[in-house]
Amino acid sequence: MERRTFLNWVGVGMLSSFIPVAIAACQSTQTNNSPANKTATKIDTSIREDGFQALGTVEQLETEGEIIDRRNAAKPVIIFRNPDTNDLVAINPMCTHQGCTVKLDLEGKQLACPCHGSKFAFDGKVMNPPATENLDIFAVKQEDNLLLVKVN
Repeated sequence: MERRTFLNWVGVGMLSSFIPVAIAACQSTQTNNSPANKTATKIDTSIREDGFQALGTVEQLETEGEIIDRRNAAKPVIIFRNPDTNDLVAINPMCTHQGCTVKLDLEGKQLACPCHGSKFAFDGKVMNPPATENLDIFAVKQEDNLLLVKVN
């Protein structure tokens, strides 16, 4: 075997040995018990007869400041407390401009889109373009330790 052929095969072998490592590094390893997921509490997220479904707990909201649910409800939902009124707010966090997820800014009293600068009030109304449509607001209530949202 020629030296060049041998070195090519060694190179291919080394490259192929790194591919599984690269693939594993790109996969999400977050599970319900991982430290990155602070919401390990299991709740029944099925939709009740009244249309509400549990998407989090009061403990979770107090600990994290917000609850974002992208899996259990028909639409993405962010739940937080309005700092002025202490009322619960449930809103669709997808910016109506191009669908980026807005970030909760309690100090600035707004929801801000990190992509193009749109800003929304806590009632979902556009405060700053380029978005021209308001965010969807959902009915939300607390029952015991559960936060219930009705996503239309």
